[in-house]
Amino acid sequence: MLKSLSILVLFIVLAFSVAAVAQGQDSSQSKAGTASSADGVKYFPKDDVMASFAKGGTLVTESNYKVMTAHRTPATEAKVEVHRSYTDVFYIVQGSTTFVTGGKMLGEDDKNPDEPRGTSIEGGETHHLSAGDAITIAAGIPHWMKDVQGDLLYFVVKVKKTNP
Repeated sequence: MLKSLSILVLFIVLAFSVAAVAQGQDSSQSKAGTASSADGVKYFPKDDVMASFAKGGTLVTESNYKVMTAHRTPATEAKVEVHRSYTDVFYIVQGSTTFVTGGKMLGEDDKNPDEPRGTSIEGGETHHLSAGDAITIAAGIPHWMKDVQGDLLYFVVKVKKTNP
């Protein structure tokens, strides 16, 4: 499973890196300690990826996307999120969760207008996500990861929304 996970991660990173290079966009620095990079390709050794999952973090940030690792447990506070500038792509590596998308976010705070948080969702669609599942959430769609089962490890690719 880890080998297929590594292949998926490398594919995602490579695809976005190639897109960024093709668009002539400058790369920013990688945040993984021993990641190597050459000509728009970024490689992250398994140990660095697993260390990133342990604490949650960003593997790479480019002008039009981010690749992140995330770790949640049943004790992690579940907040509703809306990302106004990014589409999220989640890939579940381990564990499972109930994931609600759409509907109306309730209890919205205004601490960050581009990424407000809330307390719950009214309506929406419920999905059960587990290892191997992937889901995309377009910019502006409320989403809520709740009822986490065990240690939940997942990748998040945040793709910057473009204006037509």
